[in-house]
Amino acid sequence: MARVPLQRTSTAPKSWVKRVGWLVLIWVVSVTALGTVAYLFRFLMKLAGLSL
Repeated sequence: MARVPLQRTSTAPKSWVKRVGWLVLIWVVSVTALGTVAYLFRFLMKLAGLSL
């Protein structure tokens, strides 16, 4: 089986920025989802009379 050498492209900085962008996007979405769920639980607990 012949091996094909990997070719390096000149898009290394662009790829790095894209990866960091995805990391930040996933982090922001996960923090927003966690906050939404926390406020939903807080609202439901308040409806049930469990607030402080």
